[in-house]
Amino acid sequence: MKDVFHITNGDYLADDLKETSIEGEIIICREALVSGNLKADSLKDFWDLRADVISEDYNVSKESYYQKSVSEFEKILNIPEGSEVNLWFEDDLFCQINLWFCISLLSNINNLKIYRIFPKTTVENHWKGFANYDYSDLKNALESKVLFNENDIDLAVNLWKAYQNNDIDSLKQLSENQSNCFHFLKEVIDAYINTNPEDFITNQIENGLTDFESVFKQFQEELGIFGFGDLQVRKIYEKISNI
Repeated sequence: MKDVFHITNGDYLADDLKETSIEGEIIICREALVSGNLKADSLKDFWDLRADVISEDYNVSKESYYQKSVSEFEKILNIPEGSEVNLWFEDDLFCQINLWFCISLLSNINNLKIYRIFPKTTVENHWKGFANYDYSDLKNALESKVLFNENDIDLAVNLWKAYQNNDIDSLKQLSENQSNCFHFLKEVIDAYINTNPEDFITNQIENGLTDFESVFKQFQEELGIFGFGDLQVRKIYEKISNI
């Protein structure tokens, strides 16, 4: 029987999976690659660079980044050949960039069966993803997994390279690709290129939404496609408010 691994975007979903009888090792992608410098000549340099970014953005030590984040990515790099890997990622920009990066790591391992696990959503709550899923929901999502073919993997790797290098033209071209493993790709990349969260938050404050809770709620309602949590929105809010 092949080894089975589940990679989740963040701890909340991982904790939910641990409470189920779904079999397989759980690996957590603890990153926020949607922001900060990404350019490095090697993976070692990349970890050093991201340790600096996360330390500054989230007020955690660099040692903590290595212990909690890099250690999980090293688990990905050590997945045995021939394993099954299930990627539990949502469709928003935050999750997608982390997903592209994880696939770029997995692409170096031979004979993997890589699957995308999609949240079942509606138009009204699409960007809420796996929030409030129970065991039955998680099990049904897993049973509906979608296999990555070679073209899908290449697309993810190229998306990561383009994003890492801030290659807007390549991102636009890649967003035109049709893939069963990537939903709303064009919309997400269009939002990244054409919508400035800082401008949006500035407009909310200028229009009278001065408290953070109100600004955050409005951000989630109108720019849920970014997938920002309160930490990302608060950082922008405080920058604008000069707090």
